[in-house]
Amino acid sequence: MIDLLSTFLVVNGRMIMMKKKITSKIAICLCGGVKIRIKGKLRHVINCHCSQCLKTHGNYAAYTECPDDKINFINKTTLKWYHSSKIAKRGFCSICGASIFYKLLKSENISIAAGMFSNPTKLKTHSNIYTKGKLDYYKLDSRIPKFNRDRKSTRLNSS
Repeated sequence: MIDLLSTFLVVNGRMIMMKKKITSKIAICLCGGVKIRIKGKLRHVINCHCSQCLKTHGNYAAYTECPDDKINFINKTTLKWYHSSKIAKRGFCSICGASIFYKLLKSENISIAAGMFSNPTKLKTHSNIYTKGKLDYYKLDSRIPKFNRDRKSTRLNSS
């Protein structure tokens, strides 16, 4: 979806309207109880293999991210939050059970489950984090960077 932002400038005494395209994406849970519109760009996807994501999603979690102020809630009647640690909370739908958000409490950004969007997402998987916690029933793509901890930690050698 593309929205237009109009800006007015005065040049030589004449008012000129300039339009700028702002892309937006819609994310929705399975039952529609949580529906959001994100304006602007999303970060590429990071796959998290930590034990909390494995337990929350039933598999590793694929998250994109954006600033909090870029999210507009169209519907949030079924959105519930679970404080999963002292530093973070997770948002989910209380009806269909969709795991939707991961939010560090002191961050101005919010992670959004990439599966909440419809094609074309134009997102790419950027890296795998917390791979030390990865379970043995799946393999990682060796072409995608992997990290034992978060993406700020030292990159692991491909194996």
